[in-house]
Amino acid sequence: MKGILLQDITFEQANELIGEDTIIMLPIGGGSKEHGNHLPMGTDYYVTEWVARQITEKFPLVCLPTLSYAHFPAFVEWKGSVSIAADNFINFVKDILLSFIRFGVKKFVILDGGVSTRLPMKILATTMNNDYGVKVAVTNVVGLGKETHDALCQQKRGGHGDEGETSCMLHINPQLVHMHKATEDYIEIVPGTVKNGVEKVYLPMRMSTSSGINGNSTLATSVKGEKILNAMVEDLLVFLKAFSEYRA
Repeated sequence: MKGILLQDITFEQANELIGEDTIIMLPIGGGSKEHGNHLPMGTDYYVTEWVARQITEKFPLVCLPTLSYAHFPAFVEWKGSVSIAADNFINFVKDILLSFIRFGVKKFVILDGGVSTRLPMKILATTMNNDYGVKVAVTNVVGLGKETHDALCQQKRGGHGDEGETSCMLHINPQLVHMHKATEDYIEIVPGTVKNGVEKVYLPMRMSTSSGINGNSTLATSVKGEKILNAMVEDLLVFLKAFSEYRA
């Protein structure tokens, strides 16, 4: 069964669809955030929107319009990048969820296309569970499709505007990717914060490379992007099938 994009239906249809058995998905993907000189500012938005539409084609949920402004403090010094303060971001998303909770909805999925956005959304998910008894699942953009991503990508490390992200955009909209400006650049890792790929200590950082990326975007290909994106969709579908049957 297919899902529904809320923006495409009438109030009458929404009135029939939305209730206590509905799963509501809110995609969050920054639409104005630097991604180096080779990727569009809306890279997060494009990737999140693509995954959201694929999920909606394959699973019976109600998908809200993608939220394109969120909490991205690492990019505040890059012109054109927009960051919403964490408290404002949490309260804004809370109001969106409450708009459906008042009509009996008990299950939500936040398709989170960011990294810094995840901590505020985890706090919100916990609060909504404790205060309203609803379940808010928050995806991990680094975790979805990770096995496929790691098997395909050759860069020594990454995290922003890198091989994987560039590959995804090459599959979604190659006309927006300027591969002749792709580069290799890495944020300095403070010794002791990460060991063998495992975070030992959380230390907030800002995007400090001159290129505005972290990784090796020169290695990106559309084929890699297609496989990574499809793996992200499949990972989320596995969860959604279990989530739909879950009873707290």
